Amino acid sequence: MTTQDVDLMDPKVFLNGIPYEHFRMLRGHEGLPLGHDTDGSPFWYVMRHRDVVTVSRDPKTFSSSPSTMTSVRRDDSGYPIITFLDAPRHTRLRKLVFKAFAPARMAALREPIGEIVDDLIAAAVAKREFDLAEDIALRLPFEVLARLLGVPDDERRMVIDWATQTVNLGDPEYAQAEANAPDVFRLLLEYFEGLAKRRMKDPTDDLFSILANARLSEANAKLGPGQLTLEEIKTFATTLITAGSETTYCSVTGAVLALLESPDQLGLLLTDRSLLSGATDEILRWVTPVTHFARNVMADTEISGHPVKAGDRVVMWYTSANRDEEVFTDPDEFDVTRSPNPHLSFGGGGPHVCIGNALAVMELRVFVEKVLDLLPRMRLTAEPVRPETNFMNSFKHMPVRLI
Repeated sequence: MTTQDVDLMDPKVFLNGIPYEHFRMLRGHEGLPLGHDTDGSPFWYVMRHRDVVTVSRDPKTFSSSPSTMTSVRRDDSGYPIITFLDAPRHTRLRKLVFKAFAPARMAALREPIGEIVDDLIAAAVAKREFDLAEDIALRLPFEVLARLLGVPDDERRMVIDWATQTVNLGDPEYAQAEANAPDVFRLLLEYFEGLAKRRMKDPTDDLFSILANARLSEANAKLGPGQLTLEEIKTFATTLITAGSETTYCSVTGAVLALLESPDQLGLLLTDRSLLSGATDEILRWVTPVTHFARNVMADTEISGHPVKAGDRVVMWYTSANRDEEVFTDPDEFDVTRSPNPHLSFGGGGPHVCIGNALAVMELRVFVEKVLDLLPRMRLTAEPVRPETNFMNSFKHMPVRLI
């Protein structure tokens, strides 16, 4: 096999699992490997840990605008999507929404997250045979995000049903959902606009009230308008409840599979619960929920001595960086005691590091704590099924039985 034998832009390549051997070959490639999008447009592939960090921390040279998606070369939506913005617009928006993800607020969510996990596990256990992907992994982040956003109880099921339809788009099994996606996104935007207006008039202790009342300090006034617009609020909320679900959805299924396939590591956790914090990081490294993001080159430069020119595009493969032999000892071993663990599952640093990473870590940590004692009784009843995507490392079905 050569570096030209696998087309990483073909989602079907990932149906049988991540092609780790191919990524290993590409990391050893002199310079940067060249890849092509489905329309023939070229990309430089950034595979090494150090190079992903370099690109991530230089947003002036490697821009997120107009899009960080390999399949979207320009953003025609007209909405201020935070991941597609550069400074100063990105800086302003991030400063305004950051208060909603402050450490104290995240800590206050631990108990509600535990209650949600308990309910989902109890419902699944009552059936004894269930689809861990659909019954738990998919529902958990939407339940948490709906609560964080302050969606009223009597409206929560409707909003979660809409948001769920935005997952696994592109996979043939979800063709109908993909056809309905524009309407679903419109419904979410309209709903969150209405909720924002309600919270502006009658604020409560939820994310919408924080967003509606967020103000920039005088020191940051030069960044632009001192508060969020209605357009920015509804767009951020819609982006959060759709794209914000991906890390947890992927990492929950990945955690269960990794621990079922590594009984020695499961045994370590069952014996010593103090290892859970490090285990959470190792799960995130091992799974790498979001496999890649693109950047747009704004000026001639070099990456590890390889020249790239203004107008080029680069694709950072976090999946590859998290298995880099230069950084991780035995990178293809799942090791819950691994330390240090500088994984890049939330990005390689810089201004675009995932704003919701603390929430994603807490959801995963709480889930593993709650499910740990069940795992010795859990058996796969069929091979887990992956969706047809090269963007997420996930499973759309994971049938299990409790013995």
